[in-house]
Amino acid sequence: MQTVLITGGSSGIGFEISKYFAKAGYQILWVSLLEEELQSAKVVLQKDYPDSLIETLVLDLSKENAAQETYDWVQSKQWRVDVLINNAGIGTYGFANEQSLEKEVAMIQLNVLSVFKLTRLFLKDMLERDAGTIINISSNTSFQPVPKMSAYAATKSFVKHYTESLVEEMKALKSKVKIMTVCPAAIKNTPFKNAAKMQKVKTFEGLASTTKEEVAKDVWNGFQKGKSFVASGAKLRRLMWLTPIFPHSLVQFLLRDELSEKE
Repeated sequence: MQTVLITGGSSGIGFEISKYFAKAGYQILWVSLLEEELQSAKVVLQKDYPDSLIETLVLDLSKENAAQETYDWVQSKQWRVDVLINNAGIGTYGFANEQSLEKEVAMIQLNVLSVFKLTRLFLKDMLERDAGTIINISSNTSFQPVPKMSAYAATKSFVKHYTESLVEEMKALKSKVKIMTVCPAAIKNTPFKNAAKMQKVKTFEGLASTTKEEVAKDVWNGFQKGKSFVASGAKLRRLMWLTPIFPHSLVQFLLRDELSEKE
C-alpha cells in the first residue's frame, strides 16, 4: 500500500485532496493543529471510504522543530512516504506596518521553513529509492507583488521558486522523483479566508477565484500526469494568458481592487 502525507489534510483543500488518495487506496497521514478537527474529518472520510487507513498527528507546524517531529513520527512507525503534500499554510492581510510581527514570523515559519524542512527530509529518502512525489502548494500571489499581503505573497514566492528549482535539480540528477508546484487562485470555501480575517475582501469572489474542489481535482490530475507545475482554477489559467500583455500599472490596479473590501 502506498502512503501520502498531507499537512493540513483535515480541512480545506487538504481534505478534498485526501478524498482522491483515499479512493485510490493510499494510506493517508495527516498532520494538523487541531485534534478535534482531525478526528471529525477522519470520521467523515472513512464514512465515504470505509477501507481507508488514516493516521493523524496533532502538531503546530509553525514551531521550529515541527518538521523534524513529523519526520521522526513517520520513521518511528516505519512508514514509507510515497507522496508528500505540503499544504498547511496561513496568511495575513493588511498594510505591513499594521501587522503583528509575531504572527507574520509564525507564518514565515509555517509557509516557508516547515515546507523547506519537510521537503528536504523526505526528499533524501525519495532520492535513495529513486521514487516518490513532492507536491508543494504555493499561490497565485507568488506571480507578482501583492499589496496588503506582502509577507504572505513573499512566502508563497519562496515555495514556487524553490520547488521549481528542485524540478530542474531532479532533471540534472536524472532522478525519477517527481516534484510539483501548485499555484491556486483565491479559494472561496476554505478556512483560510476567516483565519486571515479576509471575510469582506473581494478576491474570493473575484476575477480568478476558485473552489477547494476544483483545486483538489487539478492537483490530482496534475499528479496523475506527472506535471511539474499546476495553475489551479480555470479562470486563473485564462487570466494568465492575458496578464503578460497588460502593463504593470494595470495589473497592480486590478490587484488593489481585488484586495479591497466590499462595501
